[in-house]
Amino acid sequence: MNLPTLNDNGGADGAGDAPGTKPKVCCLLRTKTAFGSYMLETDADDDGAGGPSWQDGNSTTAVFWCLKTMDTCGPDDDFAHAKSCRPGRECFRSDDE
Repeated sequence: MNLPTLNDNGGADGAGDAPGTKPKVCCLLRTKTAFGSYMLETDADDDGAGGPSWQDGNSTTAVFWCLKTMDTCGPDDDFAHAKSCRPGRECFRSDDE
């Protein structure tokens, strides 16, 4: 199993996320944090500031799982995590597939 690695910007290597945008994660990735963060993001204040994005994978308490395997590992036997379930991973699926 491979653990997610971080680049100098704190993001996953090869992710290529532009600053200020949500990272693109696999549509089969889930976490309980996703539901809490979703409420914070949609209930943004007047200044447009919402809560942190769960797709960043920066939570120290979040537990991630894959909907395909219903386990903490994906179909490729690597850990399911927001920093590793990104484009380029063999089992990655985008929202529009």
